[in-house]
This record gives sequence, structure tokens and C-alpha cells, in this order.
Amino acid sequence: MSKQQQKAVKLGRNDPCHCGSGRKYKDCHLLLEQAARSTNLRLRQALDSLMPKIIEAARSVPAELPAAFERFWQGKYSSERMEELEDHENRGSERFLTWFSFDYQLSDGRTLVEQLNAAVETGGFEVDAYERQLLGPWSAARTGAYRVVATQKGIGVTLHDLLSGVEFAVADYGASKRLAVDEVVVGHLLPADTAPGASAPTYYVGGAAAHLTADTAERLVEYAELHLADLRREQPEATWADLIRTRSAILNHFVSALPVEKHDPTVMERLILEGRTSLQLTSEAVNQLLGRSQDPD
Repeated sequence: MSKQQQKAVKLGRNDPCHCGSGRKYKDCHLLLEQAARSTNLRLRQALDSLMPKIIEAARSVPAELPAAFERFWQGKYSSERMEELEDHENRGSERFLTWFSFDYQLSDGRTLVEQLNAAVETGGFEVDAYERQLLGPWSAARTGAYRVVATQKGIGVTLHDLLSGVEFAVADYGASKRLAVDEVVVGHLLPADTAPGASAPTYYVGGAAAHLTADTAERLVEYAELHLADLRREQPEATWADLIRTRSAILNHFVSALPVEKHDPTVMERLILEGRTSLQLTSEAVNQLLGRSQDPD
């Protein structure tokens, strides 16, 4: 029997422990695993309670919002009428506030989540023990673009970062129902717990995320490559992480340019061409800056 099959077998309290110690399960790993499951459940509950606190904190710094709003939407909408975004963009105001909280550098150079994490130490931001455990790792979270590589109905999905190539196990029941293989998600992945024996944390989709069709993946990467090439004109060694840290709003620029009601692939072609023009980059220059020897066109 394989290890995967062994894990699938439900052990009785008096059965030999799966670790091979020879002791009964109840006297070995049972209590440890029960405690881990209880902790993970509380962390998942904390995820649902912490996100609204962060969004509320974002609304409490109105002086910082207009400049961030302009960067995120490129003047497409007015920050004074943020609530009307829902008429034009799917969960637009929540998507903006999530990005503002995790990605936008405030006047002191930190993101709002980084500020809140520091404020916990002085009592300036009230969280419980489990929310506090989440907030630290969340300080490093930024917007990403992901392709769905696998789904498990009622359990979660596996997402492939289109830029870094890293894969993430995402324990999101809702996502497992609404996402299909090869579709694209633009949003934030937040670590919330680590299953017993796992080498990496389990991730969840935090806040609002954009859900795109499968044919957008290649064009989104091409659009991001334009901006990475432009960044490398200033910073020759710039990486994808550098691009996301400094220019993650470009992912929303791509999303917001897509038509909402009627699918039109030509929009993405025009977006790439307009990007090359505005950045004054030829395809040859992009290839050179990205270290590619062959023109993909």
C-alpha cells in the first residue's frame, strides 16, 4: 500500500500508529493531529475575520486613497465615486482596496498591511492570537496572476504563478466550484495554515480576485513582459518579484481593459500594441532586455 493510500485509511484509536512507532494511534499521533486540525480550523476562521478588519483600515486613510486609485485604475474612474465601480467592474471597489492594503506603498514606504503588523505590537491594531499569527506572513503578500492547473471539487485548486512558475495548493471551497482548468485568477494568495506533515503552507484567495478566461494567460504574460523589460531599462537585474513589488497595478490595467459583457480576443492584441507604443519598446528591444535571442513574433 502506498503512503497516499495509507493516509486515506481512517485509523481507529487502537490501531497501530501510521508513523511506524509500534504504539497505538491514540497514544502516539492522534492528539497531535487533533490539535493541529483545531488550530488550522481557527486559522481559517481568522482569515475570514481579519480581511474585513484590513479593508476597514484601508478606508480609514482617505488621504492616501486618491493617488492609489489613480495608479490602479489609470484615471478610468473617480475615487470620489468608488462605490459605483460595482456597476462597471466585478467587485471593483473590493479589488482596489485589497490591492491598496497589500501592494501600495504609503507615504512611509510601507504597505498598509506592513503598518498594521507593526501596529499590533503597540496596540494600535487589535487582533486576536490567530489573526496575529496570520498577519505577519501576510505582510509579504502581493498581487499575482495564476493559471488553474487542477481542481478538486469541494476541496480546492492548484494554481500556477504565470510569472514565477511556482505552484500553490489553494484550499478554497468556492474557487473549486467556480474555476476550471486553464482559467486565470488575478489576486492575492494568503497563507493560513499548514497541514500536519506538509512542507508548505496551505493558501487561500484573500479579498476579491479577478477571474479571466483561459485565452488570457499568454497575453497577460506578454503584457507583463513589456513592463519587466521597461523596468530593466532602469534596473538591468530586475526580476518578476521586483516588478510585482513596484508595479503590480499593471495586472489590473490588463484586467480592466478586457470587455466585461462580450468576449473579444482582439482587445488583448490592441492592449499589447498600445503597451509597446506607450513604453516605446519594439519586440526586438523587449527580447534583448529579457535576455531572449529569438523574436517570438
